[in-house]
This record gives sequence, structure tokens and C-alpha cells, in this order.
Amino acid sequence: ERLFETDPDRARTELANLRTAVAATFQKVKGFILNLRPMMLDDLGVVPTLRRYVDSFSENTGVATHLLVTGKERRLESHQEVMIFRLIQELMNNAVEYAHAANIQISLDIGDDLVQVSVEDNGGGYDLTTPNSPDIERLGLNTMRERIEMLGGQIYFDSAPGRGTKVSFELPI
Repeated sequence: ERLFETDPDRARTELANLRTAVAATFQKVKGFILNLRPMMLDDLGVVPTLRRYVDSFSENTGVATHLLVTGKERRLESHQEVMIFRLIQELMNNAVEYAHAANIQISLDIGDDLVQVSVEDNGGGYDLTTPNSPDIERLGLNTMRERIEMLGGQIYFDSAPGRGTKVSFELPI
């Protein structure tokens, strides 16, 4: 405010910089809220929420991310939708943060009594052959397995250094 009295041009420049910073912060906060628990998940279900999340993720990271949905698109139990969304979200983030992937393919098939999900990336891959590999711990793979098995499902990890990663899981519905 004092600058407006002494140097109006500089004050306008500072104000423009402040607006830009506030807008960027607002976008980050919106992203954090979406990542915590998208309201769409409760309102519309896992498929529309994933579609929006994948588009936003691709736009924000620059990683080509594609979602293919097959089967009968319908609402699932709330805890199942949250689990599916969270696992896909975590796998996408792992692909970018740790594997430096440039492309992520997500497949979601909703069958009559089984949901099958596959997340595949073209990143650097991981060593998953050693039981206590640092990659397994860092990526939270044991935790993913426990969460899926708690709901009666199974999860499969396929990766090797230099050839990307494919994680598939299935849940009974």
C-alpha cells in the first residue's frame, strides 16, 4: 500500500506477482484436497473420479496417462471404491516419482463379481526378486498387498530394472 503512494508502477508489478502466487497456491490446495479424498468419489463413484483424476494427473505431471474402463460401469461398496482409487493413485505416483515413467496405462474391468485393475508404466522398473528389497519397502508394496488381501483380493507385481512395472489386482464384489 505504501508503494502506491511512492512508486505506483512498482506497486502494480508487486500486486501482479502476488496475484500469480496466490493463484498458484490456490491450485495446489485444490490438488491436495482432490488427492485426500475426492468428493466425486462419494457422489459419482470410482469410474468418473478416476477419469477426472487421470486427466488432471496427466495435465499436472506431463506424463501420458490413459484409462480404459470395461465391463459394467456401476457403483461399488464405498470401501471398495476408496481402495481401488487409492491403490491406482499410489501406483501412478510411484510410476512418476520413483520410476520416472513417461507413460502410464490403467485398465479397470468391472465384472459381475470381480473387479480387475492393471496399472502399467514404462519407467525404470524395480528389483522385486529380493524379499527385503529397498524398492519393496519404499514403494509400499507389502502394504498394498495387505490392503487388497484384507478385502479378499489378490495383487500381482511384475517389474525388473530397465523394463517398467505392471501391477494387477483383483477384488471380489
